[in-house]
Amino acid sequence: MKINLLKRLFLLIITIILLSCKKDNKKDVLSSDYFSIATNLKTLTNYKDVSINDTVKKVSGNFNQYEIRGFINNLGQKINWWNIVDLKKDAGYNVRLEYRIIDNKEKVNQFIFYHPKHGIYKINSKFYLKKKNKNILTYSFYTPSEYEKINSVGKFEYYIFIDNKLFISKIAECKKQDNAFFIDIPFPKTNKHVILKGLFSELFEDKDKKLGQNDIYVLDNLSVGQKPPLQSVQLFTPK
Repeated sequence: MKINLLKRLFLLIITIILLSCKKDNKKDVLSSDYFSIATNLKTLTNYKDVSINDTVKKVSGNFNQYEIRGFINNLGQKINWWNIVDLKKDAGYNVRLEYRIIDNKEKVNQFIFYHPKHGIYKINSKFYLKKKNKNILTYSFYTPSEYEKINSVGKFEYYIFIDNKLFISKIAECKKQDNAFFIDIPFPKTNKHVILKGLFSELFEDKDKKLGQNDIYVLDNLSVGQKPPLQSVQLFTPK
């Protein structure tokens, strides 16, 4: 059963890659270009959209054997979380992917291959998790590891805002374990609105000594209670 599921996952990845643009380097492996055809609204059959508000629509349709669901803004750009779901009876792995607008362009920030019964297939996924323990915030960053990576290093550049005023900024090296990177961040003691934004970057070499990079943007509202307007703190591309 597990072998068949892995075959289905492999076929899903190959389908996405073959229908998308090829790249010579490993910058943002399996990122925006590789999902662009499957989530292209013009390629979907049974397309539907519903307005959530003046600036956001919920969209859905079919691409081959997969159901596609997600969101677009008033400019037609893909945003928030999308789902690629296998509709076959013996369904294999599905995909969840998060679109962010970076420098006014669509970017797949996170993608998660998962099976309803068997959970996340971490080796082919790129995503982050966070948890708070008292006054420590722990971030875990997962990057694809199905190919060999040499001299892999992960760093997290982050900014913490309190009531939209910069409280602290820092660039820190993450601890690595298997295909994941971890970092503990002291959490400020306050009842005010707290926002953390940042960029995790993994730099590595492949077996051919070519440089590669995986990036994950972070924008988290860490406040308790009413949420502040996140548009007041914009995502950025650090220099």
